[in-house]
Amino acid sequence: MPLEDKPKEDPPSQQDGAVGGAADDGSTKMDDDTNINTHELDSSGEGEVFKRQRINSPKRPTHNVSPGASPRKHATFEELLAQAGIVTNMALAHEIVVDGNFKLQQSDFPENSIEKQVKEVMHKAFWDSLKAHLEEDPPRYDTAVSLLGEVKEFMFSILLPHHERLRAQIDEAIDLPLIQQQAEQEILDVMHYANFIIGIMSKLCAPVRDEDITKLKEITDVIQLFKEIFRVLELMKLDMLNFTLQSLRPHLQHQSVEYERGKFAEFLKTQQDGLELTRKWLEESAEDLKTKVQQSTPPSTTATASAPSTARPGLVYGPAAILNHGYVGLLKWKETELFPETMTMDKGRIIDLSVQLERAVLLASVLLVTYTNVGAAIAGIQGFPSRLKHHMIVLLEGVKDYSTVMPNIAEEVCKEVNKCLQERQAPVLTPEIQEALKAQVIAVGDKQHSVHQLLDSRAESFIRMIISQPLTFDPTGKLPMGLTTVERQLIELSKQYARLLSHNRAVFGPYYSEIIGKIIQPA
Repeated sequence: MPLEDKPKEDPPSQQDGAVGGAADDGSTKMDDDTNINTHELDSSGEGEVFKRQRINSPKRPTHNVSPGASPRKHATFEELLAQAGIVTNMALAHEIVVDGNFKLQQSDFPENSIEKQVKEVMHKAFWDSLKAHLEEDPPRYDTAVSLLGEVKEFMFSILLPHHERLRAQIDEAIDLPLIQQQAEQEILDVMHYANFIIGIMSKLCAPVRDEDITKLKEITDVIQLFKEIFRVLELMKLDMLNFTLQSLRPHLQHQSVEYERGKFAEFLKTQQDGLELTRKWLEESAEDLKTKVQQSTPPSTTATASAPSTARPGLVYGPAAILNHGYVGLLKWKETELFPETMTMDKGRIIDLSVQLERAVLLASVLLVTYTNVGAAIAGIQGFPSRLKHHMIVLLEGVKDYSTVMPNIAEEVCKEVNKCLQERQAPVLTPEIQEALKAQVIAVGDKQHSVHQLLDSRAESFIRMIISQPLTFDPTGKLPMGLTTVERQLIELSKQYARLLSHNRAVFGPYYSEIIGKIIQPA
């Protein structure tokens, strides 16, 4: 389904004071030249030729669902989208716009798979056949002629529209009827054409491929040379596709809001209630926020010297606050619960960010306990927090249950503290202090520990502040106490989440406004 498909049904209109300031990007359709051929990509990003790559993101499951089948009672949102025939283009457009690291990369079959073995056998048979034909006396050139034709078509596929002169040059130089005549007369010089092809490739390739082109010029065996020519041409085609995507991204960002909203409207037409999970998510967010606002607000609104106001700044109850509270809640989402329909496309990214947040809070908690117990002896030591964080990150890599590695982290903390003390020619920790520090470090790894809970709450408040501000907001110096040791990590993940949510608000803002409006002012 082409990217410029016009939505068949308009979603609810954005009312004044819409939630989160959803943008109105107009209804302009995408230009014809911005179409992206996606037949080589599937919705899970595991296409036969190319696959999508998202840095540090878990692979989404691939669902094999018959389009004609009726939705199962507990079908996931991804399966329902697949049944509606919407998922491929919608997911691809979303990935390109939201993920700044989106790129296409070469894909291959898994090692030792039957498919990979069949592919290797077929390729080997082709190259063996070509070699045998060229070594005959007289040589047979029919396979070589076919090979040159394939290379010619491959080179045409990576030319841009303005490469008219190069196209004409290739067409004239690799003249297949003439090559066929040369083959019949047994005067075909395959290496001559190979050198011409390499020369054209050197004009078309990106600078990163210059080394590959240089190596091609050093190969003298014709079979190995054409193997490498095809390999480098594949890389060049990939470079061209990724360059095209980068060039199109600003245009796609402008158009994708209406496009995604329209595709979602098409999905809703196929369901009795396609917003059931979204409505439940926002209702729970509103109820939880109302409770917290009531708990944080003192009985009397008048603060005195003896009874100052305990209300947390910025914690209010309103449409935008409900949505932002729901967004923050997604970072603590239970794995057993289904994601809201409007957030499913970003599920992988949100899970990534939640893991980063959990890790940052743990790092900050351990560092706070360490500084508190050791005191001035390590205060102000440049590089100490970075080294300790690096060691802890290595220990936490790939670990889901952090409690299993907390003893190792405690040992590493004591080791690093003593190392710093020795470097400053200060007395190392006594065995008694080391044991007490280890116990404190292990204890703070528990999410129910008071220090861990405090820093986790402050981190959530910081993220809530970031996603409530414009994307241009500079959070430097706004970090709560106790989190300065993970400032870079926390700001980076918060701004990444803010960019993701900005797009989400723009696409689904009308739906959020309608749902939250009914929550606040029920009929």
